[in-house]
Amino acid sequence: MNKSKLIWKNLSWLNRLVVSGLLGLLVLVSLNATVKAQPRNASSAKLDRIWVDYDITEGGRKGMRIHTKFTVYGMKNVASYLAIYFETSDGKRLKDTNKSFYSTSGEVALYKELQIGYDPGVYADLAVFMPYEELDLEPGEYDLRMDVDLIYKAGGLIQHMTYEKFVYTQPDATVDEAPLPTSDTTPSDGKATVEKVWVDYDITEGGKKGMRIHVNFTVRGLKGIDSYLAIYFERANGDKLMNTNAAYSSKNGQLAVFKSLKPGYEPTVYEDAQLFVPYEEIKIGKGVFDMKMDIDLIYKNGDLFQHLDFHDFVFKRAQ
Repeated sequence: MNKSKLIWKNLSWLNRLVVSGLLGLLVLVSLNATVKAQPRNASSAKLDRIWVDYDITEGGRKGMRIHTKFTVYGMKNVASYLAIYFETSDGKRLKDTNKSFYSTSGEVALYKELQIGYDPGVYADLAVFMPYEELDLEPGEYDLRMDVDLIYKAGGLIQHMTYEKFVYTQPDATVDEAPLPTSDTTPSDGKATVEKVWVDYDITEGGKKGMRIHVNFTVRGLKGIDSYLAIYFERANGDKLMNTNAAYSSKNGQLAVFKSLKPGYEPTVYEDAQLFVPYEEIKIGKGVFDMKMDIDLIYKNGDLFQHLDFHDFVFKRAQ
């Protein structure tokens, strides 16, 4: 009897040891699973390419158009900006003097708000324009660089993407480089002319496939006035296409895209004003459709300044 009790006692101890070990293992597995299940900030970006077009004129101002090709991850519907800061080659930020192209800390900067509808979000060619005069530099030659970042709209770095070096020469002011003289025209007798309209199809921007519309035009009578280049979409017979997304519609619900303008000179030349519309915003069903764009200049309150052009195109959506 005593021997049996001893065996039983030993077996109970072994059982307790095994059970304790199993419980410990289960706790470790559970903790590990919990750590893996914890949400984490997975927002990131991968820059594929950056390139620059120099000596571009936009809105009557000479500058550089900066192109970026990149992919963002974990950023769907997250309010964010592509941010480009300008600094000397040794990393000293240029200070802003006129409160135009600047950061909250008073440094020369350029921002482009992102609208990311997918994960990942792909920007095949996100272009931004920087006027030379906004670098706020005295005459001379400078070794500069751009600090290209992805940031939250509320503030805070998501990811630094690259540094892009360039050499900039700020010339002495001369008669040849002075702005064109202001004419006697007023907004009521302004005149705009279109040189060219062209479209890049099947462009991906922010993870959305669509078309990028380019407009080369000259405007008089809008110097210093907040206004918009507006493009409205309709069928070839004039029937308006409607849209419920406020980001791609006019006040009356017509499918439209807008580019904010504030011309700096008389006249002002826009060599390549660009607007992007996702295909998914074209609510027209499946098939092949003859369509057109109504291209206008409007005041900030929506009133028409001048109709510029109609541009016909064919829209196809697979069956």
